[in-house]
Amino acid sequence: MLKRFILAACIGFSGLGFLYVDDRPVTAAVREISPVVRLGERLFRDTRFSTTKGDLPASCSNCHLFNEDPQGLRSFTDFFNKSWVSSRSQDPRRLGLRNSPTLLDVAIMPQLHHDGEFSSIEDLVRGTISGRTMGWLPGEEDEAFEQASRVLLDEKGQGISYREQFKLVFNVDLAKIDRKERIDLMARAVAEFLRTLRSRRDSPYDQFISLNGLPSEPSAGESPAEFGRRQLTGIAALESKGTVRWIQGFGKTELDGLRIFNASDQTASSGNCVTCHAPPYFTDLTFHNLGVAQREYDDIHGEGEFVYLEIPDAGEAIRPSMRLRETPSRHKPQDADLGYWNFVDLKTSPLRRREESDERFLRRMIGTFKTPSLRNLNYSYPYLHNGSLNTIEQVLDELMLLGEMARRGKIRQADDALPGIRISKTDITPLAAFLKSLNEDLSRGF
Repeated sequence: MLKRFILAACIGFSGLGFLYVDDRPVTAAVREISPVVRLGERLFRDTRFSTTKGDLPASCSNCHLFNEDPQGLRSFTDFFNKSWVSSRSQDPRRLGLRNSPTLLDVAIMPQLHHDGEFSSIEDLVRGTISGRTMGWLPGEEDEAFEQASRVLLDEKGQGISYREQFKLVFNVDLAKIDRKERIDLMARAVAEFLRTLRSRRDSPYDQFISLNGLPSEPSAGESPAEFGRRQLTGIAALESKGTVRWIQGFGKTELDGLRIFNASDQTASSGNCVTCHAPPYFTDLTFHNLGVAQREYDDIHGEGEFVYLEIPDAGEAIRPSMRLRETPSRHKPQDADLGYWNFVDLKTSPLRRREESDERFLRRMIGTFKTPSLRNLNYSYPYLHNGSLNTIEQVLDELMLLGEMARRGKIRQADDALPGIRISKTDITPLAAFLKSLNEDLSRGF
């Protein structure tokens, strides 16, 4: 595995094969990519921004693959439970903190990373080229930016130089602007490339909805639960007339799964999934505590131990916290991964409730992570922010358990939606079939 990672980091990739430009699918045979996107893709794949002090050269593309790995297509994720990072003498870890998230539809996301660390794609790029992903340690940010600046100014090598390419794209001479401006333009170019990575929304589910004239997303002011009921009402009307039109990849089993997915009345076979995973992107783009961080901690330290983990209140907390943004380990019981707790803005977050104190609000953010999109799950396993589960069926089994734990008050600061997950073993097969109907054929591009 190490050999394969190093190979991926070192070889020159031939390009994505597919992009969208002005809403037109572009294949490798028709590379009509805008200059800024072409520059952004080149930067995305360049390993020279990673530290030379570690043992793995890295680029953005090492953790966000498309068609480079012989194991198969990816939705700009890798195959690891947790992405690999360069081992350093001061920090010899091999595994990063979390599973690599997909980059498809990143343009719509107001906050990025599982824990909402970044509020713009440009900030994400700056943070990545100076962060642990590229092998850098905390406190080495200035050194990282200095190295990136040198790479941009390097005139050596084959083909057009970065200096020439930036002149073409931004009409600037990199040698005549300061380092911050260079890094900002670099971040802008990569961000423009990332904004081209979009799901096509033509999965079997999408085709079924379109073919039958059913609502595809909530109306203005309509809650996800209300939308789910409206969609099911439309389906029931078609069924009563015998006019449901089926397509390959979306049949009666998938429809049974959609019913479970949309049900939010907290009765049997109520998945309550639509509450956080409403179409069209199947994510609410916000943060919830489903107990995954607690389960990761308790698997190491014993059932129920997360409840006793010492977590400072708002008045004492220094955030982000190194020990509370860390993988739990047997030898460091004070360490845990609390997710968005580390980055939530206590004053401006829309998640804060009226009259809620800083202390109460921050406590509610314990163990919260960003809701992932459910599109193209076939290309993004393993699942959850910690990559702990390998199949959709395993995730559904886990959610069945977590919903029951929440109803028994066993999840510390459980999200309000979690007790509403009331599924049984018999619901797993149809629900999994529905989720698989959200897969697109990425071999056709995106």
